[in-house]
Amino acid sequence: MNYADNQKLIRCQLSRDGGAIQTRFIEFELFKLWQYMIQSKHGFEVSDLTMCLWVPKDEFMSKVNLYERIGDVESVTRLTVTIFDERHGFTHVSHRYAPEDEAETVQNVLLSHVPESVSSSENFALSVTPGRTVVKGQVSGLSEISLGLSND
Repeated sequence: MNYADNQKLIRCQLSRDGGAIQTRFIEFELFKLWQYMIQSKHGFEVSDLTMCLWVPKDEFMSKVNLYERIGDVESVTRLTVTIFDERHGFTHVSHRYAPEDEAETVQNVLLSHVPESVSSSENFALSVTPGRTVVKGQVSGLSEISLGLSND
């Protein structure tokens, strides 16, 4: 098993005055910064935080009996953008996670932020990896996220 592909995520709900509620999956390590930015810069309310483990679909299916015992399962796609920066000589990799039925929309949004000259070059790649999240449970607050602990 390659645990390097597994990722801890925070599943949450976004809402703004009069708008539809949206679901987001944010990497555990980035959540606090993301939450600060989405609330203070974009005016969204973030609620219903849930801890999840994202697993590639092939790995999940090979151990489906184990993963299904842990918690509720949801189909979530990982979109990976890789850009090689010739000027500085390094590669930047960024992951986004989306419910399976929203993955194509998220992919189109990601691509809309990349100039055509970059997205059509050999320095750019976008890969789509089907997967599953196993929902572990509600998170009661930010201190719990930083420590990875729960009150249960």
